[in-house]
Amino acid sequence: MRKSMDLSFLVPVHNEEKILDKTLNHLSKLPHKNYEVLIGLDGCNDNSEEIVKKYVKEHPKIFRYYSMKERLGKPAVIDNIIKKAKGEIIIINDADWIFKIKGKRSLERFLAVFKDPKIGGIAESFPLEWSKKLESKSVGFLGEMWADKFWLDYQKENFTFKKNGKLYINKKKLEFPFLVNIFRKSLYKKNYTLCDDFERCFDIINKGYNILLFEDENMPRFIATYKKTSVKDLFKKKIRTAFARKQLTKKYDFRIKKNLYIKIFFYFLKNMYKVKSLKSIIGLFLWVIAMLVGELKSKLGSRKIKTKDGWNMRAER
Repeated sequence: MRKSMDLSFLVPVHNEEKILDKTLNHLSKLPHKNYEVLIGLDGCNDNSEEIVKKYVKEHPKIFRYYSMKERLGKPAVIDNIIKKAKGEIIIINDADWIFKIKGKRSLERFLAVFKDPKIGGIAESFPLEWSKKLESKSVGFLGEMWADKFWLDYQKENFTFKKNGKLYINKKKLEFPFLVNIFRKSLYKKNYTLCDDFERCFDIINKGYNILLFEDENMPRFIATYKKTSVKDLFKKKIRTAFARKQLTKKYDFRIKKNLYIKIFFYFLKNMYKVKSLKSIIGLFLWVIAMLVGELKSKLGSRKIKTKDGWNMRAER
């Protein structure tokens, strides 16, 4: 394996003109020699394509794009453009994310884990919204940030193990999948649900490979470009997530233990002292309600959401 590993960033885009420039500008300046950025335009009808063309013109060695006439959803876009990817390692970079890197050496250390042939991917080690500085004043954003932090902390404490100073997903104890957006291209398998990143966790593990996490926040990781989540979008997201879990359990014959949510709820309560602001506490309360509403809709509702249509429930940026 070469010292400078080839990377392919895949960016699915649907009407992201307000935030896309920030994401692509960041990707044009990465401290790495061998990488490419493949953009999949998912039935865009705004100015997204013009923004993409600008970067393709300015950085033709880095950027390429592919346009789909109708909106098909993220899994279909990824399945289309990954076939054109040249990198050994795939990094799926949503249009409202930034792959934050603190220098070339940090990225080299991050990618060095793939020198172990049994490492298939790197899971999300910190929530997208997580920041100690609490820059946001949005109740929905703060609630989502703390809820995702507590949820992921619970997963780390209960579904991982340490070996040689590294944190691995424990396949035998795994009760709920981790998000995986960085993985070997050779392990790619077409995804069909609204939770493609959870699918990849199962797909990689089922092929006998390991998935790593990091405990150091300063290692490269995804962060959100946005600092606001409306209460409406919070509910839309949790409803979509509930239907995604339903799809996931059906596809993998995977059953979420009935007491898991109870355990996580008490874990939230135990760690509430870490939440310092009233807005964050209100946001957490709204997040719990949104999650319960999503679960009820997925279990009691007669309407089934198809993957293609489910992406219409994403937050508008």
